[in-house]
This record gives sequence, structure tokens and C-alpha cells, in this order.
Amino acid sequence: MKAQIRNVILAAAVALGAVASPAAANPAGNVVVFGDSFAANPDQYLNTVLRLTHGSSTSSARVLDAYPSQSGCLQGPDNWPSQLRARTGAAVEDWSCAGITSAEQLGRIDEAIRTGALNRGTRAVTLDAGFNDHWRPLLDAPGTRYDAARVREQYLSNMRAAAAKVRAVAPGATIVVPGMLSITGGDARLCAINVVPNLPLGMPAPTINGWERHHRDNQREAAGQIGASFLDVNAKSTGHSTCAKDGERWVAGLIDTTTANYNMVFHPSRGGSDFVADQVSLAV
Repeated sequence: MKAQIRNVILAAAVALGAVASPAAANPAGNVVVFGDSFAANPDQYLNTVLRLTHGSSTSSARVLDAYPSQSGCLQGPDNWPSQLRARTGAAVEDWSCAGITSAEQLGRIDEAIRTGALNRGTRAVTLDAGFNDHWRPLLDAPGTRYDAARVREQYLSNMRAAAAKVRAVAPGATIVVPGMLSITGGDARLCAINVVPNLPLGMPAPTINGWERHHRDNQREAAGQIGASFLDVNAKSTGHSTCAKDGERWVAGLIDTTTANYNMVFHPSRGGSDFVADQVSLAV
């Protein structure tokens, strides 16, 4: 009888330990996400308010206090980094930031290192920024001509610098370069107006489609140079662009009442974020 009681107590202790020890259930090491708005995917209205009130510490603080954020950047509570936590069971540090370029991503990496979020125990890092490299120079300096070769060289240089920063503090971390969800699809069309159920209104968008193709090629090349895993999300989502049927659309349009659960125009829906999270979870 004593032996039976001892066995019962031992079994109960083992079971209790399994429940009460989340560290034993969670994989070792955190995942740190760097990326632009396709990763951050915050509420577009709050993000606009934050940008407009950037010079007002009081107004900015109110926005940052009311919404998930990291170091001055808002992040949607249902974005793909948030979904990644649920899929992997790992601690995910989201350092994505709407609007940043691959050059500005370097500053986010420095900040993550300074705060200890990116550290020797980090198991994986994603480097997702770069699409804004194609259009930001045209906006920042009106009259500038698009130079795909120059964008490529600067992006590759920035990605090599990013990888060096990561490996200096987290030498064992896996680096992943997730592609961007397809905006224009396989037929290079952009559907900015989606208001009639299952009848997206599109038009040819060769410029944006060109940026997408260049970005995908640049990401693939960068991954090869820095020894990272490239996830071709763009190719796998061509049938889910802004011009897809309502239930299959993973990127919203501009005037859009038929895409379910999106936070920003021309940005991922919840379904799109779920898909990216699935892809990344297999690599980290």
C-alpha cells in the first residue's frame, strides 16, 4: 500500500511539474522580428495620428499607450509576428515598424541589441524590410528617377550589415528572410476598389508589380549572400492578391469593404498574416 501511495504521489508531482513549468514546454531561445508595415500591420488611423503628432510627446504617448508598440512603432495585435507566437510557443520580440527601409532596419536592430531583446540566446531572426526601398527615394526626393540596380546594391549592402549585427550578438541564430505577400498577383493588376462582393475592380499596375519582382529577387540574392533562409511568400500568394475573390484576398485594396479583417489599406488581412505566420513558423 505504501508503495502504491508513493507511486501516486510521484506521478502527481511529475504531472504538476509538467503543467507548472512553461519553460519546459516552450522551445529555448526567442525569435526577433524585424520588418516594415507588412509585418507590423498596425491600425492605419492610429498610425497616422502617431506620425502627425510625432512632435507632441503627450499626443504620441497617448497613442503608444493605447496600442501595442515597440520603441515608438505600432504593431497590430493580430499581425503575423503575433500569430507566430501561437504557432511556435516561442517568445517573439516584434521590432517591426511601418514605413522603414532596409537602411532604417539597421537602427531597429541596434535598438533591439541595446535593450537585450536580441541576445546570445536568440534562436531566430527575421529580416523583412526592403520593399519601401523602391518607392521611398521617389517620395523623399521628388524628381528622383527609379534606379533598380542602385536599389539592389544598397539593399544587399544593408542586408549584409544587418546579418553582421545579428551574428555579432547571436552567432547561433537562424536568419530568415520572409518574402512579401503578393499585391498585384500573377497578372500584374492592382484592385484598389473592392466594394462589390466578389467583383474586385482592377487596373494594370506594371510599376508596382516591377517593384514586387525586384524585391523578391533582391531578397533571394541577399539570403544567399548572408546564409539565410528565403521564404518565397510572394510566389505562394499570387492567387491571393488585391484582385482575388473576397474570401481568398490576403491584401486589402484602397477603398475596400469586402476584404475581411484588415488594419491598413494595401496591407495584409488577417488571413494574409496567418499565412505568413505559417510559413515563418516552419523556418524558425
